[in-house]
Amino acid sequence: MFKTLTKLIALGLVVVFTGCANVAKMPLGAGNADVSAKSILLAKVHVVNLNKPGHQPDLFSVVLEQNGEQRVFKAPTLVVDNGAGGKEYFVSVQANPGKAVLKVVTFTRSVPLLLNAIAALPLEYAIDVPANQVVYVGNIDAKIKPRADGQPRAGSVIPLIDQAVAGFSTGTFDVQITDNYDQDTAELRSKYPYLAKQDISKLVLPQWTHPDLRDKKNTVIAVNTK
Repeated sequence: MFKTLTKLIALGLVVVFTGCANVAKMPLGAGNADVSAKSILLAKVHVVNLNKPGHQPDLFSVVLEQNGEQRVFKAPTLVVDNGAGGKEYFVSVQANPGKAVLKVVTFTRSVPLLLNAIAALPLEYAIDVPANQVVYVGNIDAKIKPRADGQPRAGSVIPLIDQAVAGFSTGTFDVQITDNYDQDTAELRSKYPYLAKQDISKLVLPQWTHPDLRDKKNTVIAVNTK
């Protein structure tokens, strides 16, 4: 019951954060590899909290914006739990062909009856989504490190105690995005047998910089698949 309540609280926080309430399960986790109408974007994500190693976050959702609408994709696939070394996930979202923006990845940390905290990794990557394809966008390594003055916070300061105890309000994200296509797609095909005969194209996102620190004339990085 507590897990259900925690998920509802987390979803409510994501809706408030993103301003959207259109929620769906991630397609691959739901057993869906159909690209006849919409393409599927997928990635492997590793998250680790180096600021408060005793509070490792769970990946909760990925938010995509397209045609003025934001969609929350939840229920990622946990690949491995490395304890204090963090967790690894496969994430996936569905998108219509054309322009789309990968907005944010959200993480939660919950302790029954004691703690509910949320961190948000802003992506703000514009993508020209190809039609009828499964697309690998990279291996995302997200570390929450102690925050120095002036650095963007990994999570808001409210609620004060929860966010501080989890190390989200006192931490900042350090992110590396790499092309690990061969290994990740082999693991994907092993994890999801229905991908065995599915072509997976590659469109690796560029290196991450917090959107607040990017060139204000180009706050969204454009990625073209052609």
